[in-house]
Amino acid sequence: MDRLRSQLAATQATADASAASAQSAQLQCLALIKELDAKNSSLKEHEERVTRLGEQLDNLQKDLQARESSQKQLKDEVTRIEHDIMKAISQAGDSKDCELRKLLDEVSPKNFEKMNKLLVVKDEEITKLKDEIRVMSAHWKLKTKELESQVHPSLVPSITI
Repeated sequence: MDRLRSQLAATQATADASAASAQSAQLQCLALIKELDAKNSSLKEHEERVTRLGEQLDNLQKDLQARESSQKQLKDEVTRIEHDIMKAISQAGDSKDCELRKLLDEVSPKNFEKMNKLLVVKDEEITKLKDEIRVMSAHWKLKTKELESQVHPSLVPSITI
């Protein structure tokens, strides 16, 4: 009987230790699940930010393309006007007293100066947009790498119960 009581006590102690170990493992699993949920939430926020950055980058690229196209149209228009002016001058004759020539002599330098200033401003805007796109692109790549490192399977703890 004593031997059975001793075996029963040993079995009870083993059962108690197993129960405590199982409870400890369960608490660890719950903590890991909470940590995983927090990381998933953080990952979702990062994904949303990367998506927004990608959209901003796309918008900046579209704006840059539109500005470059506008600048090209402006340059083409200036060239066309210059051609039309030269054609009108040649048709009007070579007379120094020609009203058109006088008008052109007064207005032309001012217009060219204004056009050049406008083109310089547009060039600066385009350069600034290109710089912004480079910065956004670098930031986007960094965020993408962060997300990839968070998603990498070796970094996600495995949960076994």
